[in-house]
Amino acid sequence: MSGENTETTTRSRFDLEQEILECWKVTNDINMLVDKDASAENFKVLANYYELKFDRLWDTFEILIQQENIK
Repeated sequence: MSGENTETTTRSRFDLEQEILECWKVTNDINMLVDKDASAENFKVLANYYELKFDRLWDTFEILIQQENIK
């Protein structure tokens, strides 16, 4: 998705696992915003933040597939 750089070429299965766990926090973050009666703007910022996290996760997945480190 995003352009490849030196950081993306050195990822491992451990990185993938950590990125999956980080993305799973989205539900906790949404619940926190709901509890704090956050504005729509706060939810938009959170959505953009997680879009970046999911893009990074997908990049890692694609790299591991290309390197045949995951099947």
